[in-house]
Amino acid sequence: MRINSINSNYHYAAGKNNSYKQPKAQSFKGVPETITKPLSNFYEKVAGSNGFQKFISKFSKTNSFTHLMVAESCFLSGFYMINTLRNKKIKKEQKPQMLINDALTLGVSTAGAYLLDDKVTKVVDNLSNSYFTKNQDFYINKAKESAKNIAQKTGILDDIYNAAKEASDDGIGSVTKKIGEQLSGIIAKGEKTKAFQISADKLKEVQEGVSNAIRANKGNMEGAKKAATELIDDVYDKLAGKVEADKIVPGINKIKTLVIFGIIYRYLGPVVVTPIANKLSSKFFSNKKDKETTEKKA
Repeated sequence: MRINSINSNYHYAAGKNNSYKQPKAQSFKGVPETITKPLSNFYEKVAGSNGFQKFISKFSKTNSFTHLMVAESCFLSGFYMINTLRNKKIKKEQKPQMLINDALTLGVSTAGAYLLDDKVTKVVDNLSNSYFTKNQDFYINKAKESAKNIAQKTGILDDIYNAAKEASDDGIGSVTKKIGEQLSGIIAKGEKTKAFQISADKLKEVQEGVSNAIRANKGNMEGAKKAATELIDDVYDKLAGKVEADKIVPGINKIKTLVIFGIIYRYLGPVVVTPIANKLSSKFFSNKKDKETTEKKA
């Protein structure tokens, strides 16, 4: 067997003694900058506006990902239903059955998705909490490696250093308030303690300790900073671990929602709802058609 090799880099022109012909360079032209630049500026202004940021802030506190998927499903289902009505290739007697099927599938799937999403969220939260509790040391160490010292990063140590110059009530009050604000996300509420959390009493103890350390080291900024660091290291390590662990929580929640919607919209809806839609269609429209046929014969 003989295999002829083909080299795509060489082109032979007829009538020119098979001479080599240089391929013509392709020219690719993008969208003119006169269009992209104004759009970029427009999107930047919208994203930076107070109204848009407030909307995103409120929207992100809800089940935004779930709402978006439901909205997408409503849009697609509505498109299919409109297309069914307009499609001349679909028989007139088949359209009611298809419309009922689409509407029921959308309604049942949406209700089921919200119901299951709420139930499954609690299970996933418990599993996630159990996992992070067992592995909190890993995330704390990981946070130390990446962020080094979250207390230094947030500037609290610099605030303590500056407050020690005068050790005034206002300066100390500002420092302890900032500590409370920074650690508010890891304060345990009631009996429900989670990974990386501390008790409200522990926070109060840290704040009082820092306050006393600043007063005891008035004028000795480095001494105040060192004394305060020993007090806040543990709680800020937990905060650093929580920040690191929280990076994967949104991904877990999105996967959970995708799985729920996939099961309901792709399996439960069509398998369970379609037979019901067929029965409803047969009951209402077949009887009507039989009655019309009987009347015509009469």
